[in-house]
Amino acid sequence: MNDKLKQHLEELQNELKKIGSENPVLKKLGGDVDAALEQTGEVSRTLAHSLQHAAEEFETHHPQLTAIINNIMTSLSNIGI
Repeated sequence: MNDKLKQHLEELQNELKKIGSENPVLKKLGGDVDAALEQTGEVSRTLAHSLQHAAEEFETHHPQLTAIINNIMTSLSNIGI
């Protein structure tokens, strides 16, 4: 995982903690982000799908979260995921 992607994931992890929602989509996304940060290799496509789903669902209610998710999706796209 490159440094920029890791930085974006850590930023998302912090934003999710601030929100502290019990929403199942955000909980799943938080778990996927935690798993991605623990990995030493390539990020899974599962994370990309979770990010896309969360971005679509929370675009209007959590614009900062959506912006971070979009940055991560761009980074994943740049590495072919």
